[in-house]
Amino acid sequence: MINSATTSAAAPRAGGSRRDAIVAAAQRLSISCGYSGFTVEDLASAVGVSRRTLFNHVTSKEEAVLGVLPVLTDEQAETLRSGGPTGDPFEDLLITTLQCLRAEEDNLDDWQQLHHVIERNPELFIRVKTHVEELAEEIVTHLSTRDGVDPTRARMALTLVGGIVQRSVEECITDPTRGPLQQRIQANLTLAREILTARG
Repeated sequence: MINSATTSAAAPRAGGSRRDAIVAAAQRLSISCGYSGFTVEDLASAVGVSRRTLFNHVTSKEEAVLGVLPVLTDEQAETLRSGGPTGDPFEDLLITTLQCLRAEEDNLDDWQQLHHVIERNPELFIRVKTHVEELAEEIVTHLSTRDGVDPTRARMALTLVGGIVQRSVEECITDPTRGPLQQRIQANLTLAREILTARG
């Protein structure tokens, strides 16, 4: 259990949802108390809701703490399978990855907070890594249903995209003044293309 100073009710961010407030509180508690240092009841108290209400918004304590992780929606999966958004497999991988990351929302604060959570609780890194690997395999599986798309090439393309995204997230976390995540990804993608197409 945690002390009452840590369990004061957390107000949702402006324009945010109850789930946003739950994730924010869970991450604060994970940083201040450690992942194993608070209970679901502590989290519910911190948000000012009942345990039952809490589980209407998240399925577990882990989901509450790692709520910012990217996911592929059914609509995005169908778009990939049907040849969209552009018809070019590499561009479609990039666009879908950006959508999964919600990069257009300029959610750098979320990524910085998750970074702090994992620094404080390194045991969660394996869970994040597993989630990302499962997401990558899901994207490749949907893309590979297209005619003429080789799964091996799709995985290589996703590896390239993933490396660019990882580098961009790291840059944004260490130096937020370098611009929003989507801008950093586009800049690093341009640099990667220049390197790959360089001659001499």
